[in-house]
Amino acid sequence: MNRINLAYYPGCTLSSTAREIDEALHQVCNRLDISLSALPDWNCCGSSSIHAVRPQLAVSLAARNLFQAQSMSQDLMVMCAGCANRLRVASNQLRSDDTSRRVNREILEDSLEQDLRVHHLMDLLPGRLNEKPYRDALQQPLTGLRYVPYYGCLLAAPPELKNYPALHGSMESVMRWLGAETLKWGYQAKCCGAFLSVARPDIVAPMVVDIMDKAISAGAECVVTACTMCQLNLELRSSAGKRLPVFSIVELMAYGMGSADLPRWFKKHLIDPLPLFKNKRFAL
Repeated sequence: MNRINLAYYPGCTLSSTAREIDEALHQVCNRLDISLSALPDWNCCGSSSIHAVRPQLAVSLAARNLFQAQSMSQDLMVMCAGCANRLRVASNQLRSDDTSRRVNREILEDSLEQDLRVHHLMDLLPGRLNEKPYRDALQQPLTGLRYVPYYGCLLAAPPELKNYPALHGSMESVMRWLGAETLKWGYQAKCCGAFLSVARPDIVAPMVVDIMDKAISAGAECVVTACTMCQLNLELRSSAGKRLPVFSIVELMAYGMGSADLPRWFKKHLIDPLPLFKNKRFAL
């Protein structure tokens, strides 16, 4: 088998409020022969407000994680879209900006020498599922589930990350493997408000309501995302009566591969997905 060995950066969210996503990710990766070795002493990637107020500090925070992956001689796997964005931006800056290289050599006594790639799971999944024996790993299909894919802005290939693959179409490919029906809409890359949700929920709530309205208008039964922040915002800031269940794609993949943990993970959702699963007569 073509086993893939990667260093793994869980980040703050997947090691705390989104631990179920971390569990699902490991289940999926184990089934697909993707080995994840956690960084031995990872730290915050510099997301949220740090990169806005102290850009060089944000690069150094990310760099410390990149240097650990480099010492392991492995590319780095990240599931959080915000973390992937910050680590990729820092990697590019450490290669192209003399000041960043000098500052981080002085602070961290290291430099980025290898061609280290920062992977999001969606970089790898579509191709992996087309390989034997993985394409036959489906045990519990989601036949007929009508959904809209939501990448959010950070997985929508920002201009400064053109050296990384665009992910549009990757979720649709995975969900097609699961048997779900993709619905067309125009909001797959619309920003959910991200960390502004903490400081200005009055701004973020109307953004989320607009996204939910469009998903409902498209005929969706749920929204599927690959970003934990997007999942939280779409559930937390949506209004009563205009709410659809929001799934992480790794939850659904783990379920499709036979995981029995979905009912436990459902308890952490702010919008209960159980009625939808019962209505669709999906086994739990």
